[in-house]
Amino acid sequence: MGFLNELEGLEHEDVIKELCKETLPLVMWGAGSSAPEVAFYLRKHGILISDVFVDDEYYAESLMFQGKKVLSFSALKEKYHQVNVILGNSHYEKKEQLEQNGCIANVYGLFSILYNLFEKTPLSEIEQHVSEHEWTYRLLEDELSRQNLLAFLKVRVSGNNKYITEVFEHESNFFCNGIFQIGQDETYLDVGAYDGDTIRLFLKENKGRYGHIYAMEPDCENYRRFENYVVKNHLKNIEIKELGAWNHEQALPFSPLQRQVSGIIYESSALDLTEASHITAMPLDQAFHYKRKVTLLKINYLEGVKEAIEGAERILKMHKPKLAIAVGFDCRNIRCIPGLIKRINPEYKLYLRFNRAMVSGLTLYGIV
Repeated sequence: MGFLNELEGLEHEDVIKELCKETLPLVMWGAGSSAPEVAFYLRKHGILISDVFVDDEYYAESLMFQGKKVLSFSALKEKYHQVNVILGNSHYEKKEQLEQNGCIANVYGLFSILYNLFEKTPLSEIEQHVSEHEWTYRLLEDELSRQNLLAFLKVRVSGNNKYITEVFEHESNFFCNGIFQIGQDETYLDVGAYDGDTIRLFLKENKGRYGHIYAMEPDCENYRRFENYVVKNHLKNIEIKELGAWNHEQALPFSPLQRQVSGIIYESSALDLTEASHITAMPLDQAFHYKRKVTLLKINYLEGVKEAIEGAERILKMHKPKLAIAVGFDCRNIRCIPGLIKRINPEYKLYLRFNRAMVSGLTLYGIV
């Protein structure tokens, strides 16, 4: 069966269309960082959320969402006889578990809930780049990686997240993933450090032990929070710079819409450049005077990943770090990045895993 045959006859899902038919109250599960984007997208289509709730163990009296008090799940069951639920967090694998509760009629989930990326990918776009996708498919190291690639593309085309939940194994992260283990003497290069969130996760996974940390964050607001975190926690052996990663040194437009993921705008971006400021970007090979060989490289950019990898040729050839790269934000990364890494250093073995049961959770891991 050909590659494109796998993407035909899919069970499509249009959550907005389905919700417009519903008469039951709609409540949202989750009040964290993803919830505002879900609420925004629903409002855009004239769909209002009656309440927001969290699991009892995460409930607090002071918990608010957009000026409204958040309910515990127990309080939700007391208030409503029956409701529909929209997922406002990344735990899509718990959809069936939620539906087992008697007060919940149906559970819905937008196929993508991060960074205003709500629209599906036309099959014609996959067809246009089918040779690149097929090459990526062949480059992957194991069958699960290939299944994950197909599941990702199926969901991008159909909007139906069931294709991911069918292959999803368990929640993981950049540093605890089943592909490699991190040691207690790592030299970690964090590209897209945001406010230090992944460094906090890195320190948690390795019990605070490491050799050295190099970290870059291009957005000035995120960088200040990151800098404060480093100072407040007295982190040692860490160098941080207010920089973006690119394939040559350049000032680049940067949109406020991307601040959550430190992404870089490139020419084909659909984001609004009228609100963009500029950041300084340079190749990773030149970003620091590396005193130690980089052993672990993480990249979490919305856009500009290809260019960041192009600027890390020496690191990939000479340092050969373990790789953890977010590639689930669109189809461009998934069709470009694996082949680019293999061209730079053919020794890399590449794997795809879903850290979370949703398209944006797709992560490329590489080891030599």
